[in-house]
Amino acid sequence: MNIKEATSIESKRLLSAKEVCSYLGLGMNRGVEFAKSIGSEVRVGRRCLYDKNVIDGYLDRQALGVK
Repeated sequence: MNIKEATSIESKRLLSAKEVCSYLGLGMNRGVEFAKSIGSEVRVGRRCLYDKNVIDGYLDRQALGVK
């Protein structure tokens, strides 16, 4: 990930599948599967995007040990 991509991802709320995988540091299949499993998937027409705020909230709760 270069600096332009990092800045781009940090300023967005909805991420594409490629961006969410880069953000999480996971491969394509595992990253999308994880994002769907925590309820961050947002469908806009036929597109599937992933809400970064939901992902961040989930990870924050996991770090604190809260379910």
